Amino acid sequence: MGLSKQTTFTVACALMAAAILPGLAGYVAARFEAHEQAVKEVLRLRAQLHDIRTARGADMRTLELRDAELRAAQIRYEKAQRQPCRSQPEHITLAVPRTPMPDPAAVEALIRTRIELQAPPGWPTR
Repeated sequence: MGLSKQTTFTVACALMAAAILPGLAGYVAARFEAHEQAVKEVLRLRAQLHDIRTARGADMRTLELRDAELRAAQIRYEKAQRQPCRSQPEHITLAVPRTPMPDPAAVEALIRTRIELQAPPGWPTR
C-alpha cells in the first residue's frame, strides 16, 4: 500500500475540487439569477412609470412646471439674500394726526368721573 507523494497529492486535490467546485458553481448561478431578477424588476418599474406618465400626461407636465417655478423662485430668493442691503432713507416722515389732541384737563376730568363711578359706595374719591 505504498502510494507515492505525487499520487497522494493528486487524490487530495481531486477530493477538494469535488467539494469546492459544486458549491462555487451554485454560488455563481445564484448571483446570476439574482442579477436577472433585479434587471426584470427595473424593467417592470420603468414600464409602470411610463404608464403613469402617459396616463397623467398633463398632470406630470403641470408638476414639472410647478417644480421649475419653485426652483426659479428659490434661485431669486438666494440671489436677493446675497445682494447688499439698501441704504435706509435719510429722513423719516412722521404721521400727523388728523384730529387735534384733546385738552389734557378734559381727559383728566373724564378719568376722574370714571373712577368715581366705579368706586364702591363709601370710598373716598380723593
